[in-house]
Amino acid sequence: MTGLTGAWLTGLLMVGTVDAVTAATAATPATIPPTPTCGETVRPTLSASPLPSPVTGRVAFYAADYDRATLKVTRSIGLGTLNAVQPVASAYKPLVVELALRDVDSGRLRLNTPLATTAATRSIEFYPAGTNPLATLAQRAIVRSDNTAGDLLQQAVGTQRVTRSIRERSPCTSVFLTGKAAWAAQGFLHSDVLGDDLLAGAQRYAALPFEERLATATRLNANAMTYTGPEVEGAIDSYFRGPMYDPRIDLAFQHTSTAKAYADLVARVYGGDNLGPQTRRLFRSWLKDGCCQPKSPTLETTYWGTKAGSGWRLLTLTGRVELPDGRVLAYAYLNDGSDTLEAEDMEAQIPAVVAWIDRNLRNLVASR
Repeated sequence: MTGLTGAWLTGLLMVGTVDAVTAATAATPATIPPTPTCGETVRPTLSASPLPSPVTGRVAFYAADYDRATLKVTRSIGLGTLNAVQPVASAYKPLVVELALRDVDSGRLRLNTPLATTAATRSIEFYPAGTNPLATLAQRAIVRSDNTAGDLLQQAVGTQRVTRSIRERSPCTSVFLTGKAAWAAQGFLHSDVLGDDLLAGAQRYAALPFEERLATATRLNANAMTYTGPEVEGAIDSYFRGPMYDPRIDLAFQHTSTAKAYADLVARVYGGDNLGPQTRRLFRSWLKDGCCQPKSPTLETTYWGTKAGSGWRLLTLTGRVELPDGRVLAYAYLNDGSDTLEAEDMEAQIPAVVAWIDRNLRNLVASR
């Protein structure tokens, strides 16, 4: 599940140990078939240090030092296949929040625009009951990684508008479905749209030309609203624990990018530079409270905005760091196909991985 509660993870990082979290589930390792790549082969300036021992599965990590004015890469550090397409989990939510805030700046939406949680719009896990203003939902989507809040904002902006805008800014990044619709697809609740063979339907959907895939995604988004959040949660849990699980299905329906493409997108988006003064201040304050930062960074920073995402067998960590001299760093850590099944156990790896990211950022800065 991609819900990361800010308070729980803040406590986890502050103490630096894993309390009340069980050891990684003894799940069958996920065999990752050859997956697509996007963009040119990336050769970073530096190689990242070895990963912490709890990490299994496929990892791609890319961090770069960006010129503040142009956001062109001056130096970089990486690990893994940096142009391999991988899930980004809940790390996509700041993209949706930023688009909603741009709509606030244009007058299309307001910070107090009311958005209602209903049986149709409620997603999995905890959710904001009743009707809430857009600003409250935007904060929840980032700080609490609230799935329903993220979906409500995506629908308010327009799911097709979100898809097209993100594709325009980052051709290797795909956000076609709401979180609820993606999970419903993996949970085999869209057979009327995708057919009776989940893997075959997923592969057909993934291979569609952009406009046809977008049209099908619109149907899937609508179909997901005919199910309740608990129904979807039960279906997706059964999928990951059952015989139909296949990483190719995950890649077909989840939000995806590459480590290189997503770090570049984070560099451009997490600063809030396309927003007005008020919305920029709010956006940056929410990301500053997002998951996950080191308790005591080795770098001196003026801003560290983050968003994480976790799920069955996957973990994503993203962030933008601003240094006192004006330099901008951004990174994306994408881990899928882990031997660890449960999201909660994936989250137990976060303190070690965040400390590892901090060390690599320090090495990147020192190499200049």
